Amino acid sequence: MLRHASRELFWSNGFANTSIGDISAATRVGNGSIYAAYGSKFDLFFTVLESYCQTRIDIVSAAMAVGSTAEESIREFFDVIVSDCSNQLDRRGCLMLNSIAEFGGRDDRVIELCRTTTETMERLVAERLADASPNSPEVLDVELLASQIILVSQGLIQMSKLQVPREKLAAIADAYCDGLA
Repeated sequence: MLRHASRELFWSNGFANTSIGDISAATRVGNGSIYAAYGSKFDLFFTVLESYCQTRIDIVSAAMAVGSTAEESIREFFDVIVSDCSNQLDRRGCLMLNSIAEFGGRDDRVIELCRTTTETMERLVAERLADASPNSPEVLDVELLASQIILVSQGLIQMSKLQVPREKLAAIADAYCDGLA
């Protein structure tokens, strides 16, 4: 309950605009208990961000297991991203991307976690692409293509924050996938 409510507040308001008092009010857990459990607001935030980043990795992993072709897996991944973005009432984007923007170069732990998460997502996509055509001489650099696929997904998330309609997000994802074929 505490972590879930904290994640929702950090995700909607950002780290700087979320106080321990806000978290305490949302969870009915006293400030002292929160500090006793996590040490600081930042440590609570970082715990929440780690958990969130793992969910993003899990989403990519699950999508890469769908379908009989890499193209089907990539389409599934984009479908999940578009659905997730479109189903957010306030279109708040991605906690990881929001945290990169908020923390920039100010906190190495946040940036390293986000970098590692992105690299893991890219690796999962690259593995799926490599499995799809292991002996094909025409295969592009799968690592570069995987990075591009993750970049497109993050672009869809950012566009969602601009209130771009679901239909346009889906059309962009479809056009990208069509270009892969």
